[in-house]
Amino acid sequence: MQKQGVICRLVISLFYLVVFLVLCKIFSGSWQFLLDSDNSYNMLFVSGALLLIFGTYLAEPYFTKPLDVLTNSTAIVLALLSIREPQKFVGYHFLLVVSIGILFLSISIIILHALNKKSSIEQALFLLVTKFGSSKIAFSAVYLCTIFSYLKKAPVDFVFFLTFWIIFISNFFTEWIVSLVMSIYQRFQVREQYEYIGDAIGCENPFLYKIEIDFSIYKGGRVRKGDIILFSETSLEGIVGLVVDVKYLVKKQWLSVYILHQQEKCLKISSSLKNCSYTSDIHHISKKTYRLNLSELSKIQQKEIENNELYKKRNLFVGYVIEGSDINQIKFLPILDERDNNYAKLREGTIVTAEICGQETLFQIIEGKTSKEVLESHNISGFIVGIARKLGKYDNLSRQIDTVKWLPNMYAPLFLREDRVKTEKIAELKKVIGFLPETDIKIEIKDVDSLVTHNTAILGILGIGKSCLTFELIKKVIDNTGIKVVCIDITNEYQAELPRYIEKDIIQCDTMSSFHELAASAEYISANNNINKCGNIELYKTEIKEDLLQFLFSSSTCPEEWSPNSQKRIRIYNPDLHKITKGDKVGYKVFTTQLTQTEKVRIICEELYKILMKFSATTKGRVLLVFEEAHSLIPEWNSTANPADSSAVNGTAKIILQGRKYGLGSFVITQRTANISKSILNQCNTIFSLRVFDDTGKMFLENYIGSDYANLLPTLEERHAIAVGKALKLRLPVMIRLNNRENIISKK
Repeated sequence: MQKQGVICRLVISLFYLVVFLVLCKIFSGSWQFLLDSDNSYNMLFVSGALLLIFGTYLAEPYFTKPLDVLTNSTAIVLALLSIREPQKFVGYHFLLVVSIGILFLSISIIILHALNKKSSIEQALFLLVTKFGSSKIAFSAVYLCTIFSYLKKAPVDFVFFLTFWIIFISNFFTEWIVSLVMSIYQRFQVREQYEYIGDAIGCENPFLYKIEIDFSIYKGGRVRKGDIILFSETSLEGIVGLVVDVKYLVKKQWLSVYILHQQEKCLKISSSLKNCSYTSDIHHISKKTYRLNLSELSKIQQKEIENNELYKKRNLFVGYVIEGSDINQIKFLPILDERDNNYAKLREGTIVTAEICGQETLFQIIEGKTSKEVLESHNISGFIVGIARKLGKYDNLSRQIDTVKWLPNMYAPLFLREDRVKTEKIAELKKVIGFLPETDIKIEIKDVDSLVTHNTAILGILGIGKSCLTFELIKKVIDNTGIKVVCIDITNEYQAELPRYIEKDIIQCDTMSSFHELAASAEYISANNNINKCGNIELYKTEIKEDLLQFLFSSSTCPEEWSPNSQKRIRIYNPDLHKITKGDKVGYKVFTTQLTQTEKVRIICEELYKILMKFSATTKGRVLLVFEEAHSLIPEWNSTANPADSSAVNGTAKIILQGRKYGLGSFVITQRTANISKSILNQCNTIFSLRVFDDTGKMFLENYIGSDYANLLPTLEERHAIAVGKALKLRLPVMIRLNNRENIISKK
């Protein structure tokens, strides 16, 4: 069929050439114009016939290469330089300069390609040069300038040659002539005009066929993934398929071919160049299969194939849905080998898509298993079965993943959802907390208030990025709400790092002198051994209350309505800097002992809660409590050092439970889920889980994210987390790629 295409183009070229020669002979009056370089019709013949016609139909029938552009521009430059009176030629200097420029650009592209220097600049130059340097564009410019230069005083000649160019460019008669020539040619040809490769030996489903190629019979080139196949009857009317998998046996090749279909109907073409349709009748498909060359089909057939969804996404095709799938997750068979570029992209967290009732639905790969199948006697092939959790349909406007009911059809094709990951600006990440892995699908905070009022937990091992995520979430709370933030940090990390995310002026920190005046009364013991009057704990409660009032309202008293100041937004406490004591009775004597971290935390929380109780209930957040290293501040009962700590943790937990109705919420950050109070952790509606190793943490998170995602926790990559909760635009747990720290910190 390739030979037929060449013959047709040659016939059309000769047809146009004869027509053009006859026109030049009629208007010039003789054939002398062919030998006279000064004759205006000689210039027309060179640019219109030898260059424009042959270049368009023979040299560049489908696409233009930089080498073709080099040849075209050189020919134009030489033709222009041969003109003896350039001042009479319209646009002479413009054409000459542009042609020389395109000539040097084409040389540059050829050199860059030889050096394998691929860049966006090279791609842009390639498109520019091949577009404007093609035969149809470049020689048309010379042709039009010629008729405007030499025939403007001869209206009849001018109109005829301009009309010829319009007909040629618009291909007005070309399609009709090609169809006529091909139909006549086919009547004298043997029906086996396509390349026979082998027979279909099996049908796994209505759209997936197995083809066996016997190399002892078939001597052609090996069929590769992405080739177009025709399942044909003797009339060569048949169904079009796409090769999606290739396996090699001894002296044989097995192909998996996926039928191109649309709405359960298969794409059918016939030997007639313009006959193309979709049909549901494939029950009597022939065993004979042929390889098609897309360029040899008619434009109608080419367009129909190229518009097919499977063909358009053929480079992203990774497999198809198999048995064992349900409405929550699918099992799929990857059709890839290790040499395929997409093979390395199939891993935990990868996003793939399949259609459910006509809707493109997102799935996230969560697991893979190996298996095997017997091909023939003593031939066993191993393969991998992937498992992907259904996420839903992504809405670009709301940036939310909406639920999609039901599940994909059996053997539905599966594609990678791959986007170019762009570097985002801080302004574009105002509410965005991350992306689906290897995509530009943004995951946003749906309700910043819910981060606070319904509590948030950030879990993960040491050094995995919990603090960076916490700072980013605090920044989003500050930027999007009027909520005040109280951080309890025993690491002093917040004082050093938060100013990189948030304006330093709105942060108030503890110092070595904070509550220093209480140190003088730390060793006080009541003369009558009254345990309640020993130490400085009561003074500490008073000082904490006054400090909170100043932070919240810049006043020593509560206003009647909630009206916080905007001077300071964040208050960072380090309980280890507070020298606070209490009375402790041993026998008949009373001694002063230091308050533990958990006891100081309880006092801070209780005094804050007492202040908030003076205001009316609300559904909006007012104050956020951040517990950094929460396993030390609010430990589980079996991780406390003494009964006093257990009592303190219970008091803090009670405040967290009751504080929501007054706008009080918390962030709980810990690396040891087993050692943190479950009474508090269970109140966290939004969860960000980074890499976790301990079984207790995995077992706890199974209640939130399910066992399949919990099994991924030990293998999570850096800056990846499994997220779920009311505050996010997610209805189900999902693995996300967190924002890069460099894109979040303030650039000053």
